[in-house]
Amino acid sequence: MKVFRQRLERVKALFIRSAQEPGASDKVTALRAAPEQLLGVAELIKPAGVLAIMIALALVSALLVIYSAYEYRNLFNRHQILSSQGDELQVEWGQLLLEESAWSANNRVETQAEKKLDMRIPEAEGIEIVRNESR
Repeated sequence: MKVFRQRLERVKALFIRSAQEPGASDKVTALRAAPEQLLGVAELIKPAGVLAIMIALALVSALLVIYSAYEYRNLFNRHQILSSQGDELQVEWGQLLLEESAWSANNRVETQAEKKLDMRIPEAEGIEIVRNESR
C-alpha cells in the first residue's frame, strides 16, 4: 500500500511541475513508459484478509437469511395446522353442548324417571308445602 501511495504522490508532483515548468512533461511521459512495480506479498495480505473476511461474513449472512425463512415457513405451517385443529375442537365443543342440553332436557329426565325408576308426578293432595318458621 505504501509503495502505491508513494508512486501516486510522485505522479501528482510531476503533473503539478509539468503545469509550472515547460520541460517537466517529458519526465511524466518517461514515468508512464516505465514498467509498474508490483506490490509485494506483505502489502497484499491485509487487503486480501479483509476481503476474505467480508466474503465469509456475506456468506454467513446469506445462510442465516435462508435459515430464518425456512424456520418462518415451518412455524407458519405449524400455526395453520394448530389453527385448523382449534377450529375442529370448537365445532366438537358446540356439538357436545348441544348433546348435553338434549340429554338434560326436562321432558327427557321426566320420561326416564317414569320408565326406569317408576316415578310419578304426585297428585295435588299428595303435595305438602313446608315452611321454615324459625324466624
